[in-house]
Amino acid sequence: MKKIKCTLCAKNKARRKCKIYHDKLICSLCCADLRNPDCEDCRYFRAAKQYQLSKDQKSKKKHFVVEINEEVDEAVDDALVLVDRGNIRKGEDILWGLQIQYPRNHMVNYGIGVVKAFKGEYDDAITYFSRATDIFPYFIEAHFNMAVAYKNKFDIKNAVKSFKEVIAIGDPHDDMVQTANSFVAGLEQQIMETDNITLEQYCQAQEKLEMAFSYMENKEWQKAIRGFRDCIMINKKHPQSYGNLGLCYAQLGRKAEALAALDKALEIDPKYEPAIVNRSVIESLDEGEKLEQAEFMSIDYYNDYPFKKKSFIQSIYDNLLGR
Repeated sequence: MKKIKCTLCAKNKARRKCKIYHDKLICSLCCADLRNPDCEDCRYFRAAKQYQLSKDQKSKKKHFVVEINEEVDEAVDDALVLVDRGNIRKGEDILWGLQIQYPRNHMVNYGIGVVKAFKGEYDDAITYFSRATDIFPYFIEAHFNMAVAYKNKFDIKNAVKSFKEVIAIGDPHDDMVQTANSFVAGLEQQIMETDNITLEQYCQAQEKLEMAFSYMENKEWQKAIRGFRDCIMINKKHPQSYGNLGLCYAQLGRKAEALAALDKALEIDPKYEPAIVNRSVIESLDEGEKLEQAEFMSIDYYNDYPFKKKSFIQSIYDNLLGR
């Protein structure tokens, strides 16, 4: 293939489209010489700003080494264009080939993350976005897309954490930073209106909930009880914590306390189906009789059922009938 020379210097290989020169191809050296505030929309300009920011703040951030390979960057861009046009298989094949050759390249990991997110495989997407940001901590696009993936998983705590990272490292005028600010501010207002707590308190409560739930999965009932109580101390309007408390008490044979906890969950949300189901089971027990549970079933009720317009009770009925 014939080598295309830079439009400006006519010496080096032309690799980049320059918006200032109406998308004519120029080399990376001329690109650096031309760079000015009019280049705000250019990704090379943004990358340069992020790199400069990393130099200015290196005393505050961890040290890192970024692999710069323009040909790989362009290959990733080409692969993502194919994905965007609907040719997912071909774009993905290109990225996996690059990943074998350049496993420590932040753009390659980012590209795979984008494809995974495009396919709705958010856990995998987050894994690759996280690898990209580990390699290049100032990679704002990776932080932003990771936040969106967490948001699509309804993992609010980690979505907020990633959006706040976008805000911390990005230019206040950048669209991604403004979107991140809007999301965080809107969520803060919503949580205050519904739960009467701050966003920070909400995230703290989620951490307590996750820890308590891990104890519950390990059948460490007393530790789980303390954890759910800690969550409720922060967020009193949390039906999941009361519902799980009820199960923990039932596992210890404390029927009255179990029913009281489940009643509280239903007081907060009368349509909270796990509490309705568990209450009907626990009500049949005698005080001191422990709940028999062959297998612990974990669900994310609000995301898996009401949001998807599905019924938890109907799903149990369908399973019993083998549907």
